[in-house]
Amino acid sequence: MIYYAQGTALVSPEELFETPAFDKLSTFHTDLRKGRTPRPVAFSTGKVTKDNVIRGFASGVRGAEPVIFPPIGPGRPLAIMIREIYTGKYPGGGLFGSKKDLLVTSAIKSIATFDAKPRAINFLTQKVSSKNRLERPAASEQGTPVVFYSPALLDRSLTLDLTMVFDTFPKEAFEKVGDAFQAAAGIPIFMSYSVYLLAAGVVAKIVGALGEALFDGSPAFRPSVALDIQLPGKPPLEAGFALITDGNVDSIDNDFRSKYHVNATGKVVDERDKEYQGEIPYIVVSYDGTEYKEFSSFAPTAASAAILERFFGIKDKQAQSIGLLVDAIKLYNDVQFRREVDRLDEQIAKLPDGEEKNRLKEKRDAYGKNILEDILKPKTS
Repeated sequence: MIYYAQGTALVSPEELFETPAFDKLSTFHTDLRKGRTPRPVAFSTGKVTKDNVIRGFASGVRGAEPVIFPPIGPGRPLAIMIREIYTGKYPGGGLFGSKKDLLVTSAIKSIATFDAKPRAINFLTQKVSSKNRLERPAASEQGTPVVFYSPALLDRSLTLDLTMVFDTFPKEAFEKVGDAFQAAAGIPIFMSYSVYLLAAGVVAKIVGALGEALFDGSPAFRPSVALDIQLPGKPPLEAGFALITDGNVDSIDNDFRSKYHVNATGKVVDERDKEYQGEIPYIVVSYDGTEYKEFSSFAPTAASAAILERFFGIKDKQAQSIGLLVDAIKLYNDVQFRREVDRLDEQIAKLPDGEEKNRLKEKRDAYGKNILEDILKPKTS
């Protein structure tokens, strides 16, 4: 289940997109952008005001200004990042508890560039206990908080899957994943089927226990949620934070959403800013329009993972270059996007000035921004 952070409220999609509530919220954010004092908007679990609205990510360093979230929408960049993982009651283990290795993966459905949903490894962390929180991998650990990136969003709605798997993985698994992350340059490592591990520059056979735990086992945490950016029939979504839980949190703790909210650092806290310490596991994500040119290979790498098994037969403990395949997918995507640009140019040339022509121009510009190779970019985009 996904809950959108609005001030002290954690708002369900049903409540957020109710016409009266969203009209008030849209007016609130419009007034805020224009420098006017907005009227507070009340939800069932809290309210958003000028003083508590989250407009960006705060580092937590005293005196530091928050990094403002650029707006999102079709044609704009979209970055989705993990801000906090809380393990809650997992991995369990009796009276004195126990520690197990934690594998956190994500998958996102983007019909514009690829049809399959290859899983990406975001965290692989050793000896994690219950009620543990992770913000991002340490510099000495493998992993990335990046879940998704597009230089110009073409999809109005995305489906996001997240999983937590608790198991004991062999040392070789950590070494293999660590080596791949060094080649990935900040982009997640993708897992294809049950055997392949793909970074931007290398493909290798997954260590058996790692693949078996994810594909044959039962993840302790595995929500699948819709992120409706600008879905027809629903109002556009503002950039911000969202809390993701495995199922309806109200059925577990009816007071959770009234007592807790997401603050500007992406943490779940109470009214005194004390961090949640209960049994419910969750992941907090941010979604905003920040441009990251270093993540431009995200979609081509994911697309390569989706078709990997057709091209490679790799023996255990082997690895080989994946650069050629990723480059080929980049080129294929660029050609497809350029064809869409040329097709839209033909339509635009036949239309009189007006709303429809402007809409197609915005769509055309979005396709142009997704083209990576300079030689294929249109003259104006």
